[in-house]
Amino acid sequence: MDRTPILNSHSSEPGRVGYDAYFSQHPGPPVTTSVTTVPEPKLTATPLSADQPDLPTTSAASAPAHETTVMAESDMRNVGGTSASVPVPERAGRSSDLVPLPENLPAALSSPELLVGVTAYRPARLRSTRGVRGALNKVGFRFGLSPAEQRTEERRNRIRHQLTATFQVAVISVKGGAGRTTATAVLGSTFANLRADRVVAIDANPDFGDLASRTGRHPYGLTLRDLARASGVEAFSAVQAFTSTNTADLATVASPWTTESNEAMSGAEFDNAAAILRRHYNLLFVDCGTGVLHPATQAVLAASNAVVVVTPASVRGVAGAASTLSWLGSHGLERLVGRSTIIVVHQHPAKPIVDVDAVEHLFASIRRPTTVVPFDQHLAEGGLIDMRLLDPATRLAFEELAASIADGFPSYVVGGARGADDAGAWA
Repeated sequence: MDRTPILNSHSSEPGRVGYDAYFSQHPGPPVTTSVTTVPEPKLTATPLSADQPDLPTTSAASAPAHETTVMAESDMRNVGGTSASVPVPERAGRSSDLVPLPENLPAALSSPELLVGVTAYRPARLRSTRGVRGALNKVGFRFGLSPAEQRTEERRNRIRHQLTATFQVAVISVKGGAGRTTATAVLGSTFANLRADRVVAIDANPDFGDLASRTGRHPYGLTLRDLARASGVEAFSAVQAFTSTNTADLATVASPWTTESNEAMSGAEFDNAAAILRRHYNLLFVDCGTGVLHPATQAVLAASNAVVVVTPASVRGVAGAASTLSWLGSHGLERLVGRSTIIVVHQHPAKPIVDVDAVEHLFASIRRPTTVVPFDQHLAEGGLIDMRLLDPATRLAFEELAASIADGFPSYVVGGARGADDAGAWA
């Protein structure tokens, strides 16, 4: 049977297939459709009475972002029109129900003692780098510092003691050739090598100052006299131009003495130069001459906070050191006697002819510390001093001396000013 659709030419829509006429002429089998009817749920609305209070409402600005906003049906109709009203969100609680957070932590939580017991489970520690411990650590062991290394750390921490005011140390000796200039260069280099602040060594020997020959001469030959007479030296770079610097970062101001000099350095020249240096350097080490009565040496002693007396390991040298302390005490410089340190220098490799232990006992009777410097081949050469070439025993002796001096650094008194001795006569 031909079931080709018949086009309905009388249809209101051209080209439409006349399905109605076709299926009326060729009826198909009957189709049975079953429809399941689901009953609608019955909603029961309870009217509000006039005695029930209204639910609390808040503005849209105070509602949290995560709460659902409910809009009335009339408000939804007006959205997009000219008379649209702002939807009012509803929330379950009021802002007054929230507990306010404290603005400041309690004192118990902000106390430093709270963190005393809070430490790392396995805190990091320094590892040994010398001796047997250091050798074993290189192959995977984890040994800590040896007792000797711990003493070294403690000693160097004493040298790095905080300095709250400019500190000047005078290095003196009434006997020539005792090693005063060498001691000034090595002591100043020890401080400059271990401390972060600025350290300067000044050659105030009015007769034959050769400190620059041990630390390095100035490239243009500038001296302390040039600095004292200079103008416009307020900046540190301008002051540094008058100094030379060695490998330990020690700055040095050379003595004005030369073979052509006709005028010795005066006390006023030292005062002018030292006043400029104190504005830029924390530690000043002054190499004095052998004549304690010279005006330049007296100016140095009057402005110093501590004194180092250098003596060779000989009977005459020890007697001269004792006489120097007596002279300081009898000329109004008792404060320097109380802050004095004795250096006994071994100038020969052979055993000294005096009992060094007896010398230490002599100065210990007046409660003054004594440092014994062993013979050092590098220092005995008499040339430029390189701290890296010193014997370990020599380096240890000067570190002990530096730590002893640093123990007397000035410190501020709690709640007030410093003492006169801490500031020095020049403060």
